[in-house]
Amino acid sequence: MGDEASYDLSRRVEGLRSSAIREILRVVNRPDVISFAGGLPAPELFPTELLGRLSLELLQSREAPQALQYGETEGVPALRQRILQRVPFVPGSFGLEGALVTQGSQQGLDLVTKLFVDPGDEVLVETPAYVGALQAFRFFGARVTFLPCDAEGVLPGALAEALRRRPKLVYLTPTFQNPSGLCYGEARRAEVAEVLRGSTTLLLEDDPYREIWFDAAPPAPIAGRVDPARAVYMGSFSKTAVPGLRIGFLLGPPALVRRLVLAKQATDLHTNTLGQHLLLRLLSEPAFEEHVAGLRRIYRARRDALHGALERQLAGRLTWQRPGGGMFLWARLSGGGDAARLLERALAQGLAFVPGGEFHAEGQGRDTLRLNFSFSGEEKLEEGVRRLERALEGFAG
Repeated sequence: MGDEASYDLSRRVEGLRSSAIREILRVVNRPDVISFAGGLPAPELFPTELLGRLSLELLQSREAPQALQYGETEGVPALRQRILQRVPFVPGSFGLEGALVTQGSQQGLDLVTKLFVDPGDEVLVETPAYVGALQAFRFFGARVTFLPCDAEGVLPGALAEALRRRPKLVYLTPTFQNPSGLCYGEARRAEVAEVLRGSTTLLLEDDPYREIWFDAAPPAPIAGRVDPARAVYMGSFSKTAVPGLRIGFLLGPPALVRRLVLAKQATDLHTNTLGQHLLLRLLSEPAFEEHVAGLRRIYRARRDALHGALERQLAGRLTWQRPGGGMFLWARLSGGGDAARLLERALAQGLAFVPGGEFHAEGQGRDTLRLNFSFSGEEKLEEGVRRLERALEGFAG
């Protein structure tokens, strides 16, 4: 077996490395470790019985041969139609030709970047930004610019200034963002949309957490407020159905979606047909909406358990905002310091989390950390905070 040095690899993969989050997840399988690290839905809440019944019905139906056969690259037409009925846009904003079923929203990121970005092209992102997007952009050689944000979202003035350089893409996750949990309010969304009007830069809006809201439903997407020829909207069923299906979607102008279809054909031909037919049946069940409402209720309780434990035990050591939805609470070390070093101490106590530097420009955000609350029950969340408190004892940064 030769080592990597013996291969004549493309320049594209020179900087390719595993996400630190993926490396951390290798550790959390230990039974003694409480994980605040992954962005994982709670497996005990998966609609297992419902999916089992629907799977049996599907495979015993006349649709079974079609569900087990190769399919259209665009996706099963009935599923695309169902997606268009569910998304929070004015009916008719996107037609069937503007809808593409993807392997999770991550594939949408890959396809759009593949289509638009040449090495050295500029892509704008929020600070902090989703790691999976950063990996996709950097893989294709993008020059990533992190835009400053406040408690309401990306700063419109900074965005306007950056758009003058005519970057290829601006990637925004304005609804319960991963990692920050931030949700743009109505006023900030309107301001951002106003800045984007007239720009030739494509807006790529990623919205996988929209249905996981706790206190109030989020405002309408930014993508519905700008030139429809300059916006792509992505979503996923990994957070509300099950991530193992790996089904997401992308909506955009038909001319652009046709190009993305060609790029997808070169990648995987089509998203798995059996999973699409099963998801279609799931979305048609009244019990699915009850399932999503249950997720909101349970995740809200878990959010409150984590927030309450932090308030009781670590209010002087960390600062944070209580998220209104999603799966993450974003915290900062009050006295500064390196969260990656704190992670080493936390793992010794049996707790895993994600240091925030991974979501920032190189060398920045080291005093931040992402805490997931969707995966663990309330008792484990409270015990995890106690372990974090022990890790912080004597921590000098």
